[in-house]
Order: sequence, then structure tokens, then C-alpha cells
Amino acid sequence: MQQAPWEGDITGASVDAWITTQSIAGNFELAQAFLGTRVQSPSGPPPQLSMALAQVLGSLFTQIKRTASTWQRVRVSEPVPVFGVDTHQSPEPPPVDVQPMIDSFRLGCQNLRDIWREVLPPATLLELKKLACQPDAAFRFPDSAWARIVYDFALAHRMRVMDSNHLLQGITPLYLGWVASYVLLVREANATGVEQCIEALCRSFETQKGYFIARWRWPDKFNP
Repeated sequence: MQQAPWEGDITGASVDAWITTQSIAGNFELAQAFLGTRVQSPSGPPPQLSMALAQVLGSLFTQIKRTASTWQRVRVSEPVPVFGVDTHQSPEPPPVDVQPMIDSFRLGCQNLRDIWREVLPPATLLELKKLACQPDAAFRFPDSAWARIVYDFALAHRMRVMDSNHLLQGITPLYLGWVASYVLLVREANATGVEQCIEALCRSFETQKGYFIARWRWPDKFNP
């Protein structure tokens, strides 16, 4: 099947997004295979996080718009065949300092409210305000809230509520807040616990999909 060309540069993390969306939307047979640890070989200095997110999400959101007739018909996830056995022991990850991420999230809550008001409904804005007041050690960003935020930004990208660069860079503090929460959640977890956290995140996106479809089909009814 001939696939529509991908918008933007297919580089870095965009490659994974391109392969995944093209395979799913193209109705290919999918499977999981254990290939060992993926080693990154950077050819230059890493891009700024906001630029990397803007590149990946901009292309991904465009693909969401192109394949809307496909993903709206899919209601539940299904298991895929698995090939091989995961026998590789991952090395201990280095310690992660979540404080700068939490600080960035809180700063975004102060400085990006005007942008977020154009994208997020009042209930989500209130939830973010409460999150910003949480103590550092107890900082938890609910998966359900993160799923709705990603869906809301995808819709705002489709509706072109503002300049694309401003929109996509506005999600960076939110992403850092979720990452900080995830690091705190899995810091003491074993491999099985980490997999359970990832599965819970995926389930949240699946559970919130009805919200996304409703906003996608009737955006005027759900305007912030």
C-alpha cells in the first residue's frame, strides 16, 4: 500500500513515530520482537528539548489529522504476536534529578497560562494549578490528565488556534512535569513494576480516547 508522505524531517525520534503510524494506519500485520538494547549514536550535539518535542509532535499531530478516519474506528487495543525472549538485563539507569523538571513545570504554570487557556479546558487548568502546589516528593501527574492534555494539543494543532511553534513549545513544561512524576513513580520499581506503569499509561490513553473523539468531531461544543 502506498503511504502518504510524512511532513517534516524524518530524523531522530520522528523515525519511530513515522514507522508506527504508517504501519498501523496502513493495516499491516504488527508484531513485537526482542532485538536487544538500542544504542544511540549521536552525530552531533543533541537538540533542545522544546525543539525536539516540536519536531516530533508536529509531525505526529499532522499524521493524526491525516488518519482520523482510521483511528476513530478503533475502540480497543489488541495484543500482538511476540517473537523471541527478552533475556537481556538492562543496566542500572543513572540517577535523575527531577527538581529542574518540576521547577520548569511550575514556571510554565505561571508564564504560559495564556497559551494553555487557548488549548486546555478549565477543568484541566484547575488540575494543573493544584499539581503545581504539590510537595516535590509527592509530585504525581495523573496519567489520565496527561492523556487528555496530549489529545487537547493534537486538536489545537488541527484547529490552528495559534502559531504552530508557540503551540508545540508550550507543551514542554507539561511534558517535563509528567516525566518528573514518572521518574518518582518508578524510581524504586523493578522491571515488572516499570512495565505495569507503562501499561497503566497506555490504558489511560485508551480510556480517554472517547474524550478525544468527541472533541475531534464537535470541537465548537468543547471549546475552552
